[in-house]
Amino acid sequence: MAQRYASLRNNDFGNEELVNELSDEDPLQRDDGGVDIQEIVAEIGQHYYTSAHDNFSFVQSTNTEADAHTALENAIGKLDDPEKNCNKKSCANCSKPKRVENVLSLKKGQHISMPGQKSNFYIKAKRKLKRMYDHHAIIKEIKCTTGTKVSMVLIHLDRSGVHEETKEFDLREKEIYIVDYVFPRYDPDTIVARAESILTKKDKFKTYNLVTGNCEHFATWCVVGDGESFQVQSLRQKIADALSRLFGAGSKIAKGILRLLFVSSDEIASGLSKAVPELVLGGAAALYLIYCIIMTVLHVKDYKNGQICRSCLKGKLLDLWLTFGAFGLTSIITFLILHFVVPAMVPAVGIPLIILLVLLAVAFQMIVPRLRKALSSPFSVDRVKVVNLGQIGIGDVLSHRYYGVKHSSIVTEVKVENDKKTKGRIRLVHYGSSAIFGTKKIVEEYIEIDIHKSRIYVLNCKPLCTFESDIVVSRARSRIGESKWAIFSNRSDHFSYWAKVQQYNNDFFDEISNEEIRRPMSRTEASLFIEKRDIHRVEDLKIGDVVQSNVIGIIDDTGILSSIRYLDGQDGRKFEIEVYTYSFSWTIIRKKYTVDLNKDSLNVKVYNPSQCQTMEQRVKNARDVENDKGLWWTTEGFIEHCIELKSD
Repeated sequence: MAQRYASLRNNDFGNEELVNELSDEDPLQRDDGGVDIQEIVAEIGQHYYTSAHDNFSFVQSTNTEADAHTALENAIGKLDDPEKNCNKKSCANCSKPKRVENVLSLKKGQHISMPGQKSNFYIKAKRKLKRMYDHHAIIKEIKCTTGTKVSMVLIHLDRSGVHEETKEFDLREKEIYIVDYVFPRYDPDTIVARAESILTKKDKFKTYNLVTGNCEHFATWCVVGDGESFQVQSLRQKIADALSRLFGAGSKIAKGILRLLFVSSDEIASGLSKAVPELVLGGAAALYLIYCIIMTVLHVKDYKNGQICRSCLKGKLLDLWLTFGAFGLTSIITFLILHFVVPAMVPAVGIPLIILLVLLAVAFQMIVPRLRKALSSPFSVDRVKVVNLGQIGIGDVLSHRYYGVKHSSIVTEVKVENDKKTKGRIRLVHYGSSAIFGTKKIVEEYIEIDIHKSRIYVLNCKPLCTFESDIVVSRARSRIGESKWAIFSNRSDHFSYWAKVQQYNNDFFDEISNEEIRRPMSRTEASLFIEKRDIHRVEDLKIGDVVQSNVIGIIDDTGILSSIRYLDGQDGRKFEIEVYTYSFSWTIIRKKYTVDLNKDSLNVKVYNPSQCQTMEQRVKNARDVENDKGLWWTTEGFIEHCIELKSD
């Protein structure tokens, strides 16, 4: 199948001379920092296992694999260099909705989303809004902001068409999300101008269409030049998944159950071999293959038109073909077992085996794309191959091979040893290990570099909101000694992303005074809880935070932070916290715990600041009920009692 796939790409785009355009020898190679399937297997199976340690020499090795993944890489390599059309590069997929915590973060030209007015309901007991769908709009103008309230002029599409409307929001009552793009095609003024052009010309989005022209299509068209609706895509994917399971493993269990209803126990074993006709299996596989080929062509065309980035193209194609591979593999195995194994078994064993096998097949098809996403790098930017050490700067993110697996590091020093800048020493901070099966720990060390023997890349982080280089180095060094490596949440690329990229806007004040928000409000429909954030530095903690840690407990592991005492200096990683928690005896207790960030997990649970007390008041509320027996029933109930603002 890999050969057919590569052949299709050759015929469609006919650029034979571009086959090796993005090879490792090309100094302008672009990659996405994404997933190498073979490397994932190696990393999961052996935690960076390889037959020989690279010893940080980064010596290039020959790769002559001829599997499907190589065919996929070669096919992608045939595409035009995105640098040729860098001014047109955009990607709606490289976007993420972020909950607005402060109205000052709202700006002209932003794409925002809000819970739809219908089919959404607020669960008061859980302080949570269940959103069935979102409504999208473009901000034309911010008229005024006061405390938690904002007045905005929006341009959006609804069933009556595209129109301009001034709306007022209060973050205590409504949720707003900013759709943050890594690669927007247009600047804020142009985005607004595009939205306004539809108001006058009305030659596009004349009528509302849920599937092809809804409010999300309109907003993404304004930002990246092409309408996308991820709500519709999600629905389509669910339907496609359901159909694949129905015609694949799902049809087997359905047919098997139907036969069980009409035949006697003595006929079960002989009847199972006829329960799954070969034509059904073969026809489903053929249809699924055609679907994958068509979607591959469409995704590639989107990339060539600058509508998605290379990282998203690679991810979409991997998801598509990995799922197809999982479908084919599980279907064939199921077919063989049903025809050759089950008939030889007694019904009491064969029937449960069929059901278990089908369930495992469906689960496997569902988990493959999710596993790929979980193992994908948080960086969606391009990689630039290093041809001389002058390309590498302090604070850069370096991508290289470590134990044969794609690895990321933060550069803290570069020493050039020849005039051509092809040899030298680089000092890196990264998750290192002294042996194949050794403990992984964040270290800072020098490595020898020879460009002619190495494959190293610098990540182009310009599209991202990053820290200054000295701050990047400081943040990276602050975690030296940490040994909390985790395959899904704390790899080398997660560490590098944390050190390099500003994920949270700290320019705004952290809390809103009670005087500003203690005024009458209508029924709230905003979720209280926002997200949970990992803490890697003690300076990121604030008295009054809702902290969660494995040192506090296993089940009741959450409380109100009331004090911090440094045990090894303010720049250290070990400190003592005092926390108010809700014990098993339904009593509020205050207790001290020692936290070592090099080995202990510590999180802060973030809540909607417009619905919360000040940090100082949170601690006071917890102190007032110390040693009292509460009727909150759960730890979350106690936390809400301490932090939630009670309006007059």
